[in-house]
Amino acid sequence: MCDLSFQCLFKPNEVIVSKIDGGEEVFKGFRHNNLYLVNFTSKNANLQACLFSKNSMGWLWHRRLAHVGMNTLKKVMKKDLVRGLKDITFEKDKLCSACQAGKQVANTHPSKTFMSTSRPLELLYMDLFGPTTYTSIGDNNYGFVIVDDFSRYTWVYFLEDKTEVAHFFSKFAKRAQNEFDTSIVKIRSDNGREFDNTNIEKYCDEVGIKHEFSATYTPQQNGVVERKNRTLITLARSMLDEYGTSEKFWAEAINTACYASNRLYPHRLLDKTPYELLNGRKPNISYFRVFGCKCYIYKKRQHLGKFQRRCDIGFLLGYSSKSKAYRVFNNATGMVEETYDVEFDESNGSQGAHVDVVDIDEEPLVEAMKNMPIGDIKPKEDEDEVQTIDQPSSSMAPQDGSEQHKILPNEDVHVPQEQIDEQAQDVGTPVQALQVAPQRRSQLTSGHPKELIIGSPTRGVTTRSCNTAAFVQAYSFVSSIEPSTIDQALSDPDWVNAMHEELNNFTRNEVWTLEARPKGARVIGTKWVFRNKQDDEGNIVRNKARLVAKGYSQVEGIDFGETFAPVARLEAIRFLLAYASHHDMKLYQMDVKSAFLNGYINELVYVEQPPGFEDPNHPNHVYRLSKALYGLKQAPRAWYERLRDFLIEKGFTIGRVDTTLFIKKTDNDLFVCQVYVDDIIFGSTNEEYCTEFGKMMAKEFEMSMIGELTFFLGFQIKQLREGTFIYQEKYTRGLLKRFKMDDCKPIETPMATNTKLDPDESGIKVDQTLYRSMIGSLLYLCASRPDIMFSVCLCARFQADPKESHLTAVKRILRYLKHTPSIGLWYNKGASFELLGYTDSDFAGCRVERKSTSGGCYLLGRSLVSWSSKKQNCVSLSIAEAEYVAAGSSCAQLLYMKQTLKDYGVELSRIPLLCDNESAVKLTNNPVQHSRTKHIDICHHFIRDHVAKGDILLRNVGTKEQLADIFTKPLDESNFCRLRGELNVLDARTIM
Repeated sequence: MCDLSFQCLFKPNEVIVSKIDGGEEVFKGFRHNNLYLVNFTSKNANLQACLFSKNSMGWLWHRRLAHVGMNTLKKVMKKDLVRGLKDITFEKDKLCSACQAGKQVANTHPSKTFMSTSRPLELLYMDLFGPTTYTSIGDNNYGFVIVDDFSRYTWVYFLEDKTEVAHFFSKFAKRAQNEFDTSIVKIRSDNGREFDNTNIEKYCDEVGIKHEFSATYTPQQNGVVERKNRTLITLARSMLDEYGTSEKFWAEAINTACYASNRLYPHRLLDKTPYELLNGRKPNISYFRVFGCKCYIYKKRQHLGKFQRRCDIGFLLGYSSKSKAYRVFNNATGMVEETYDVEFDESNGSQGAHVDVVDIDEEPLVEAMKNMPIGDIKPKEDEDEVQTIDQPSSSMAPQDGSEQHKILPNEDVHVPQEQIDEQAQDVGTPVQALQVAPQRRSQLTSGHPKELIIGSPTRGVTTRSCNTAAFVQAYSFVSSIEPSTIDQALSDPDWVNAMHEELNNFTRNEVWTLEARPKGARVIGTKWVFRNKQDDEGNIVRNKARLVAKGYSQVEGIDFGETFAPVARLEAIRFLLAYASHHDMKLYQMDVKSAFLNGYINELVYVEQPPGFEDPNHPNHVYRLSKALYGLKQAPRAWYERLRDFLIEKGFTIGRVDTTLFIKKTDNDLFVCQVYVDDIIFGSTNEEYCTEFGKMMAKEFEMSMIGELTFFLGFQIKQLREGTFIYQEKYTRGLLKRFKMDDCKPIETPMATNTKLDPDESGIKVDQTLYRSMIGSLLYLCASRPDIMFSVCLCARFQADPKESHLTAVKRILRYLKHTPSIGLWYNKGASFELLGYTDSDFAGCRVERKSTSGGCYLLGRSLVSWSSKKQNCVSLSIAEAEYVAAGSSCAQLLYMKQTLKDYGVELSRIPLLCDNESAVKLTNNPVQHSRTKHIDICHHFIRDHVAKGDILLRNVGTKEQLADIFTKPLDESNFCRLRGELNVLDARTIM
């Protein structure tokens, strides 16, 4: 009331309310029972307006004006910006429930104005960022950041996987506490599974560290390290951008940003840098240079010619944490080096600054905390294992009295000195006739040693030479662009390096010899093929350059003879997976590097020199081949015969039916090996045999051990404790995206029950190339998706002249895939291992030729390993005849699987084949000559003979139990889903 210019006078028996200006009485009240009462019943409207205060009017207008804030309304009123708000007060004297519901935000977290810790390591903040878009040069995808609360000093570790956090934290804690002679009291992190897990909690309990967590969805409580993450990433982004440095060097950039920020950012309360707070003295930064700037690296070679270049060109990556040196990338060798003798050009080559003028000794780069691993190379488990090795280039051989360059291997493996010497010797030998334009010098690396594969096959490791940082250029520096011409490839250092790697394989395998061009000889041309290799997640992991021969110009009988080479069928791969799952056998995968270069050829073949790598002294010479070359018609056969003969020599037996299957039995153990060109899948009931097999193969061929089988020919494979799951989710999503159906409306079945496709001669034509591409992609997907087999095969009949109706049917299949992208085959472990077949047929389902469709599925226990859906070759006169023809086809498939099981050591007889047509069953068991069956072709009576022999037992089954029904016609949703589930075609989300 006082705000409205009223005053109150309280007397012993009454109260008087009057205006301040003029003293006009407004109303009067009296005292009763120690309360002042007022009677308003006789007052006029002016009194009622007074009682409805102006602030109440303010809240009313607040609601009228879309709940705009009171402060805003007050400013509008005060500055007279609008009309119609006379004498209204806007004060926030209460809460508006509608505003709370619509506007409430999290409470702010004020900055600290005092120090909560009194010494280093009393409290550490931890966080993880990643995965990054690009894998770093050290094959890492995550950054693990640790910040000390007292000094704000920061450490960064780079990890391949977030599960490594516990391992790296325990190592950091041990070394930090030992270095500073103090203990870690508390650590604080978010609630991510990488921090909130039993490994970290167990370690904290053992050493007495208290682990605090920030509240859910409250990163402000861990704001110190969250802000540090942002700082490091923004600094690294700017550093990479300045000179256009590849994003593959993101870890080096963050490492250097961390190194600099520890010496620059002052503590907000203590006005000292983190470095000074931790080490007790001011940091010297006079030796700092611009990240990514051009540099000249002095060559430390003993036998450097008088007129040879004294330096290599590279660019700066940072500062060594192990020695008084800089970290630079050498363009000539394609490697990261740590060196002291280097000059920098920080102004695009206008002038250089020599390092020697900097008094680095005032503050050596090797400080106490920098002995801890900070960088993109993982620390060794044991410091004694760190090897001082030369980089694989003669230019890096140190002179007498000079400082050795320490390069840490990426994996915890010992690199024998004799292997290093062998590599250096091999590198020092130039390759005859292999020269390239000055984009990058020829770099030769020795091959993988033909001795041992490192460790167990369960580790995803290749061979020894690939585990050292000296060879990361072949596997880490990759280009995302696939060149279409040799000129484009020669302009990209990554692809030049890939081509050198390919030519080095030729030299190591002694594939060819350079000779004068024979008169009248047929010389086959060569060309380069460039492809990016991807992992199971679609990430580019390697640039592969392949030199191939133009085999289309070969003449049979002159340049080649026999060419056939067997390749494992996809159903053979599924058969092996089902067998391994049943017998609790872990499967592994390896591949042969440049496999075709190992095959011997009998014909006299000459090829042209590789484009871009012609010998300048003998430009007209040609290569005479001793071994096969990719592109030659006989190359696959030559490689297969070499591998087959080697395995047979080592005691393996070859499959009677599947000649890509090799088996070795020892006592009660079984070893199985399946070959798909240069990819080899193997497993054994005894894990030791797998390791021995890897060693044996590595002695004979140059191998890459991939590890546990997880991705093969587009299959994503999960070997779980309960069984094995095969699916193609990555391929499915890529297929939907490629055909622009990734945003389509999902549907529950691949084909409607009323779908009757015919040539539709009056229909609208569609793009034949697009249609065929869709069908081809879907047919490949059928390798793990039997649920779409019938629909795809039906649509595939119209590829010659597709119409709009056919394309609509294909798009419905894609809509179904959108609904079920992660469906696949589930193979139970330890289930029954009886071979069982189902056969079925529709009747005259083809509307043009009136032919029937045969369907069949074949299971090992409950594991579906083979299936088919095919239009019959003849017209059947009855449903019994159609079922009889289908049973004959299923009989042949079962006999093939029976023979394969025999190779595995499993003998079966009277294999059940279930058919839902009783007439067809009786026709098989009773070879009568009837007027309705006498016309059936003799080839379809094939099943009678095997039923009589006892190989096949044809039995009747109810229509609802006929699992092959899904392969003969479209079904309604309920029956379709029921049969799909009974075939163990399940969704990955229900298993993993």
